Order: sequence, then C-alpha cells, then structure tokens
Amino acid sequence: MKYQSILQDIQGELFPVGIPDEEGSLFFTIDEQVMKFGSLQHDSINWDNLITHSQKYLSEVCKDYKVLQYFGYAVLYKNFALNFIDFIELFSEFNKKYLFLGHPKPSKDNTVNRFKEKAISLIIERIENAFNNNSEIKFTALESDKLNKLFNDIFLQLDGYIANVKSVFDRLQRRIKEQTDSDESILTISKEPEDISLSKEHTAIQRTRNLDIPNIHEVDLQNVRKLKQMYLQIADITCSLEPTSILSYISRRFGLWHSISQLPEMDINGITAMQAVPADKLSDYRELVSSSPSLELLSRIEKTVTTSPYWVEGSYLSAKCCQALKMNEAAEAIKNVTRQFVSKFSTFSSAKFQNGEPFLSETVSIWLEENEASPQELKTVEQELNNFDEIYNSEGFVAVLKLIDEQLKQITDIRSKNYLQFEKIRYFLKEEMFTIALTELSELIDNCKKYTVEEWDNNFFIQLSGLKDKLLKDNQ
Repeated sequence: MKYQSILQDIQGELFPVGIPDEEGSLFFTIDEQVMKFGSLQHDSINWDNLITHSQKYLSEVCKDYKVLQYFGYAVLYKNFALNFIDFIELFSEFNKKYLFLGHPKPSKDNTVNRFKEKAISLIIERIENAFNNNSEIKFTALESDKLNKLFNDIFLQLDGYIANVKSVFDRLQRRIKEQTDSDESILTISKEPEDISLSKEHTAIQRTRNLDIPNIHEVDLQNVRKLKQMYLQIADITCSLEPTSILSYISRRFGLWHSISQLPEMDINGITAMQAVPADKLSDYRELVSSSPSLELLSRIEKTVTTSPYWVEGSYLSAKCCQALKMNEAAEAIKNVTRQFVSKFSTFSSAKFQNGEPFLSETVSIWLEENEASPQELKTVEQELNNFDEIYNSEGFVAVLKLIDEQLKQITDIRSKNYLQFEKIRYFLKEEMFTIALTELSELIDNCKKYTVEEWDNNFFIQLSGLKDKLLKDNQ
C-alpha cells in the first residue's frame, strides 16, 4: 500500500507511536508550510516539501493525527485523483492501529481526547472539502466499491468518538454514486453494524474526560502559531464548560484572525486562492439553522469557521443559531467581533473565493450593519403600537399614518421597522384600501426574506404570508 512507512511502528524506547517533537527541525520545516494555510502566502506553499517531511515525521518521529491532517491536506490538494483512495485507505489503517495509542493524548482506556477528536474531525473535513472541490473526477465501479467499504470501516472506527461522522460519509457516498461510471448500487452505512465494538460506556467516558487547560506560563507570546493554538484551546474548553459563554466565541475568532494583517492576493475580478466551504455543507448549515438549531449544530459550524478564516457567513450562521437557542449575548458578541475583523480591510467586500463566491455576501453585510435596538427604543415602539388604535379612533387615518412614518424614521432595529410596516398595512385594510395594502404587504414579505426575519420570528412571517393569501383570495 502507498505510504506504508506511516503505518510501521516506531521502534525503540518510544515504541510504538513515538512522542511529538514540535521543537525539532523536522516539525519546524512542516510548520513553515502549515502557517501559510489560508494566508496571503497560500500560493507559495511547497506541497512536495510538506508531503515529504510530514511522511517522514509520521514514519520516524510520532504517530500524530495533527500531522496526519497536514499530510492529508497536502496530498489531496496536490493531486486528488491520484491520492484520494490511497489516503482514505491510509486513514482507515491508521485508525485501526493508532486511534487510541496515537497522539495527541494517547489513552489506555479506549477514549479519545478533545484534541485528538478535533484533529480527526479536521481530517474528515479536509477529505470532504477536497472531494467537493474535485467534482469532475469519475470513479470506476471497482473504485466506488472500495471507497464505500473504506467509508464503512472508518465509520465503525469513529462512531461514538467523532461527531457527525455518519452524515459526512453518507454525503460522500451519495456523491460517489453520482460520479461513478456505473449504475451499480452503493452501500449505505448501517447505523447498527453487527461487528461494532463501541459501547455506551466508552461514549460516556469520552464525554466526561478531563479538560486540558493550557499553561499560560509556557506560551511564547511571540510565536504566532502557539498563540493562536492557545486561544483556540481556550475557546474549546470554555465552550465545553459553558456553551453560552461569550468568551468561547470571542477567543476562537481572536485566535483565528488576530495575525491576519492583509487579505489574500486577488486578481482583477477579486478572485483569491482561498477555497470556499463546499456548497452542500453550506446548504445543510443554512437549512438546519432555520429548521433544527442545536448546540451540536453550533459546534459543527464553529469547527468549520476555525478551518476557514475568510468564511464570515459561518459567523453569521453561528450567531443565528445562538439567537434561536436564546443565547443572545453570544450572538451579539459574534457579530461585534466579526464586524471588527471585516472593517479592518477596505477591500473585504470585493474579495472572492476560488469559485467566485464573495467573502462578504449581501445577507451577511446587512447583518453586520444592523444595530441592536436599545431597550428604550423597543419600549417606545411598544408604547406607540398600543396608542395607534386610540389615535386612529380620535384623530383619523391620516394622523395615525403620519405617526407610523415618523416612527419608521427614528427606529434602527430591523424587526421593529417590520412590525411598524405591518401596523401601517392594518390601517390600510381598515380604510378598505385593499390594493395598496396588498402592494405594501408583498413588499414587506420580500423585505423580510432579505433580512431573514423568518429566522428571527417565524410566527410573524407566517402571519404575513397568511394575510397575503387571504387578501388575494378575497379579492379575486
């Protein structure tokens, strides 16, 4: 098998997995290239150098999932068609031998530490991203069968230890079926395979594993990589202790963004070398944030944010998920720190990923421009809503319309504006001005879609749509 040396045990006192040597010259050579991931120097990465030295490190120094992630990214980026199946096979065999013994944090009780879990999750994400970025590749029926067997093997190895492994490999299997030159059916991952050896006890141990708090006294504040690692570690630990804590979301973004002083180089059309988050993954996130927000979904989005520094829609989706979970302080913290990052660069709105998707979509741009309504502002709106009927009855239609228009000029909160617009429509209906009411209502519904009011307050959106349907039916 290709890369066989990586699967050979390290001999000597450190048998069989070795020990990390992040201060050694070999790791330093690897790290020189890794530091360029997603940065202005991404185009200057020496992939051959990274592949050679990562393989040497894994073969001779340490069986480390973190370095395996670097190796996988490099071989899949350099030549996906040639290396994809070989790397999937390597990943499966590596798990068989070193899932518990390997670094980071080897265990003797068949548990997977949070740092190993994160490294493995990144490998899976690299695999899916590489696959989605090479959709033109076709597989033979034989290759398809082999891949699906490997995916099933990996699922059995990781289920119960790594979140979402089934959903990722299910997606990959569907895509492989689409890209196979054959009508043969593709196996699907069984949720309860007969030979599965994982137990509920292992999962419970995994969930209650000890936290690894970073030692601040050992962090070199001049070392950008280690400083970033520390902030991301703080974010992970804080989130595991208290998912609603704003410290987690701020620390993650500070670690991700603090060292970025320039945007990646872009051509005349704004295209950079940065890869976008796969379209199907993004579509899943958008749909689930609206339909099934959860802490597990929030964790998935945050992991993707960590691997894609210019994907600011990820922060938008995290904030929307937080709002749906009533974590309003966290949502506002994410928005504020994202706004600070975007505002650092005057050309951020012009930059695009390799596929032409903008770094900053219109939806996210609008979100960043929104100001949170002050308590006094919301109180004023509520008072005015209560007074509208009184003014309408005493002073008439024109007076109440004028009052609503004055309020619309003063209010900055998008939700409050839309409720005021709805009140305006209500008085058009009272005056039996159905055509104007229907026109205003259609515009309000379109505006709500633009500002994602449906995500904020689905009942309000349903109310608008129901009223429009009734008006159309009554005035046919």
